[in-house]
Amino acid sequence: MRINPRQVHALLVLDPVDGRPDGAWVIRYRGEAYLIDKGGGNPEPFVSAQRLQPIESRAHARPPEAGFDARTADEIAGELRINPALLSFVQRSDPSFPAPIATFRDGPVWSAEAVERWLPTRQPLAVRDRSQQRA
Repeated sequence: MRINPRQVHALLVLDPVDGRPDGAWVIRYRGEAYLIDKGGGNPEPFVSAQRLQPIESRAHARPPEAGFDARTADEIAGELRINPALLSFVQRSDPSFPAPIATFRDGPVWSAEAVERWLPTRQPLAVRDRSQQRA
């Protein structure tokens, strides 16, 4: 099953949480959650004993100021104009391709910022010369 980007939610937690004194991001998708450093690294599965409150309740969790966008494999493939099935090949063949910030049951998600930094530096996929017969 593919990830539905509309169901990926990011929440910025301002208070110290699970050994992260400056807060962290919580990335949620269909009942799964990962706690991620504010810089986007060190993902860990996350289960909170307390419910994270929305901003309207003046709690210590709020939507991000600048926004934290997550990209799915389908969205990245669309930006690259390749078949989504080829994205795993790009991941394996390009060492500069960013690591996913979280991997849910339905697949990985990447930080949009990391993908946008990577796009100008990407190596184009090798294209087979169709006029030549395969070996």
